[in-house]
Amino acid sequence: MPHYSIKLPGTRENVHEARVWTQHMLGDALGAEDVVLVASELVTNAIRHTASGLPGGTLTLHLAVFTNRWRIRVDDAGGATEPQVRTVDDDEDEAGRGLAMVASLSSTWGFLGDCNARGVWAEIPIPPAAITDGSRSSTTPSPVHAELAQGRPQ
Repeated sequence: MPHYSIKLPGTRENVHEARVWTQHMLGDALGAEDVVLVASELVTNAIRHTASGLPGGTLTLHLAVFTNRWRIRVDDAGGATEPQVRTVDDDEDEAGRGLAMVASLSSTWGFLGDCNARGVWAEIPIPPAAITDGSRSSTTPSPVHAELAQGRPQ
C-alpha cells in the first residue's frame, strides 16, 4: 500500500496547497476529483475547528492507495468538539456542509483522537473502470509524483 504525506501550516492559504498536492499525486486518475474535494474539506475543517488553525499550528495530509480505494487522512492538533455531519437549515449558509459532502463522496469516514490530537479520515472508492483497465497510473501515484510534490513516501 503506497502512502504519502505532506505537513502544512494550518492557514487558509494552505487549503489550496492541499488541493494542488492531492491532484498532483493522483494525476489524471479516474475519480481523482472526489479525492481532491475530500482532502480540501478535511483540511478546511482542521483549520477552522482545531488548534491546527491557531498561529503556528500545523496539520498533516495523508494519501494512501489500496487496490479498490483511496484513503485521505488529516492529522490535526485536536479541538473542543468531535467531527460530525451537521444539518444546515438555511440554503444560503455556505458553511457546515463539509462533512456531509465527505460522507456522500466516501464509502466510510471517521476519526480517532481527542482534544489534543486527532486524525479524520475518509475512504473514497476507486471507480471500477480505473481498476479494470489494468493501468497502474490510473489509480496509484508514481514515486516521481511524490518527489515532485515534496510528499514523503512512507
